[in-house]
Amino acid sequence: MNQTFDFVIVGAGSAGCVLANRLSRDPSVRVLLLEAGGWDKDPMIGLPVGIKPMTAKKQYRWVDTSDPDEGLNGRINEVLHGKVIGGGSSINYMAHTRGHPRDYERWVTAGADGWGFEDVAPFFKECEAWERGESATRGGVGEIGAQQGRLDDPVFAAWFDALRALGYDRTDDYNASHPEGFGAVQYSIRNGRRSSAAREFLHPALQRPNLTVQVESMATKILFDKTRAVGVEYVTKGQKQAARAGRVVLSLGAINTPHLLMLSGIGPAAHLRSMGISPLMNLPVGQGLEDHLGVEVMWERKKPGTFHQTLRLDQAVFSMFRGLALRSGPASRLPGVILGFAKSNSTLPQPDLQYYLQTPPPYADVWFPGLKRPYQDTLSVKMNLLSQQSRGEILLRSTDPTERPRIVYNSLSEPRDIETLREGVMRAQAMLESAELSPFRGNPLMPDRPFRNNAEVDAYIRSHAFQQYHPACTCKMGKDETDSVLNPDLSVRGIYGLNVADASVMPNLISANPNIPVVMLAAKAAAMWLG
Repeated sequence: MNQTFDFVIVGAGSAGCVLANRLSRDPSVRVLLLEAGGWDKDPMIGLPVGIKPMTAKKQYRWVDTSDPDEGLNGRINEVLHGKVIGGGSSINYMAHTRGHPRDYERWVTAGADGWGFEDVAPFFKECEAWERGESATRGGVGEIGAQQGRLDDPVFAAWFDALRALGYDRTDDYNASHPEGFGAVQYSIRNGRRSSAAREFLHPALQRPNLTVQVESMATKILFDKTRAVGVEYVTKGQKQAARAGRVVLSLGAINTPHLLMLSGIGPAAHLRSMGISPLMNLPVGQGLEDHLGVEVMWERKKPGTFHQTLRLDQAVFSMFRGLALRSGPASRLPGVILGFAKSNSTLPQPDLQYYLQTPPPYADVWFPGLKRPYQDTLSVKMNLLSQQSRGEILLRSTDPTERPRIVYNSLSEPRDIETLREGVMRAQAMLESAELSPFRGNPLMPDRPFRNNAEVDAYIRSHAFQQYHPACTCKMGKDETDSVLNPDLSVRGIYGLNVADASVMPNLISANPNIPVVMLAAKAAAMWLG
């Protein structure tokens, strides 16, 4: 082995960048960070509206696909996740959410001692730079910026009137003491730039002599001495290399982390043997996959909204230059969205539905008179299921590290999920059909007419629902040896010197967008490991 480090971190996504920063603060600790993708140099990564062209081109991401999903009429879902420095935080839509405090109490109930909300709250604050400054619940001087989206379109006032008439609460800050209700979305944006884990945690640490970063380096196997992880084998520019490690940390995400573990002999013994791999440790790796299943309801908007004009070609070009040069204007932020957390049943202990009330539509694009027709502006409500009971799994397709794993979602395999989604869709329809929105509302688009019965709602869900690229829970931490892969300190059961820190460790998927919780758990992990 030609390199030796105290920590080898595999994966430079949100968790990996945080770990590299925190662990290398100690000058005596040598850290290697490996990333299969390249650097985050593209200006479109840093510019908030750059997400649109990057998404259209599927840049800087693994473009995986699920197995045909029987619960979704056999449809195949794309599963896009980051393949670039910064991982998901470099390519996501920057929603800044912590989840409900009860999420973390559920973790403790599942056996993840030390991960209750009181345990994790200090790390949320430590990593956060909330635009309103420090408070009892929010951080003001941390790394990741947090700002509230602008609700400057007149339709949002009408939407809040509709929500109030329908009996929904309003919240000024769902990341503080009032995590339920509807309010302006918060974005991980600061000073006109995407506030990614790479920009805020990794780049400031690159000058440290004890931190080494290697890009375009894909890990292919964990190396062991009996039941102790001693290093990682990886490929850089076609050349096989290895690095010795005092501790190996996997931060590859809920798809790639179980993939590498199983390739290395850690996983369900029967599945590994069926693939010709001798099991080193029989653990439920890859089991319990969760994601947020989403459905969208959409109507035409009578007259275009305020964002529509900013996409006229001449204005869009000016906005891009202004955003890149001055970090201001429409390109330096995203359109406002009302984000809501609601209960499908008032007796529930926490919300099980997440709503996005938004304009413009996902297909909004640059237009210009005589060259390209303006897009049809819309009013839409996207609803995510936060309480999914269905579980999927990650499986090996072959023993070739370059061949992508199987992703089996088993969506809607539990009846309660379709029942909750049905209630959520009907509520979304009621929001859009409210009298308060009548001055703005045109004709229905998705669906093209009102639902007449539950069967029509269910059919719509099965033909239109899609996963939200929030995979988690495939290497759970806990105490149950039959259900958990990790101990609560994030060490792999029965293996020395091997840890995991990413969304795969969650006992239950957070009931919100998971990027900020992943940042938190990496900061907490580094604090645990360094004492």
